[in-house]
Amino acid sequence: MKFISLRWKISGILILSNLFLGLVAIFIVQKTVTTSLKKEVIERGQTIANDLSRYSTELIMEGDKVGLNQILANSLTYESVEYILVEDNEQRILSDTFNGDVPPELSSPRTFSEINYSDPPLIYLKSRNTECYDVTVGVAEGNLGYIRIGMKRSYIVEKVRQTNTYIMLSVILVTLVGIIIVYFISNRIIKPIIRLANRATEISSGNLEEKIDVKTNDEINYMAEAVERLRESLNIALTRLDKTKSISI
Repeated sequence: MKFISLRWKISGILILSNLFLGLVAIFIVQKTVTTSLKKEVIERGQTIANDLSRYSTELIMEGDKVGLNQILANSLTYESVEYILVEDNEQRILSDTFNGDVPPELSSPRTFSEINYSDPPLIYLKSRNTECYDVTVGVAEGNLGYIRIGMKRSYIVEKVRQTNTYIMLSVILVTLVGIIIVYFISNRIIKPIIRLANRATEISSGNLEEKIDVKTNDEINYMAEAVERLRESLNIALTRLDKTKSISI
């Protein structure tokens, strides 16, 4: 059987355990952080939409599209916002951040049951190759129209990816530090064992005079004491045997 150093066995256990813990942590983050970030992003979209709803009430009543375009442009600076639409109460688009080129996925009229305020649907925009949570807030409770904001799902994915990267880098760093620590600690464990094994070999070869000098504060010390008692017993037994032979002669 191929000899594998105890040092490498301990290091291997450390590496495997850390990798396992890292994968478990990533799985937990994938579940919990994604859910948390989704809730946060949707709530942020609802907050922006509520603010726009208050600012746009008079502009919608006056039909001021220039004013609507201005407030939409100011709100599009948020990193997680993909688009903003302003619709009238018949879902006709009054203003948008697409410069009039609204994707068909957003320009189609929706039924009342499709407007979900608490859990907005996830819409895939083929022209932009992106998915967005379509957050909707009514202007004057929907009597004047709606504010629709697309919150990027990629924003959530990127944040989760960054978190997972930090976790893996931390696991790798901790593993490397652990291997260095294990290397130095294992030397203190392995060296007494090697000295004890060498003395046992010498005892088996007949060298019974030299005492075993292995002092530790753990189980290795008990082993050394046991081997030392064995050495003393063999030494006494051989001395008696020599005396018996000399008498008989």
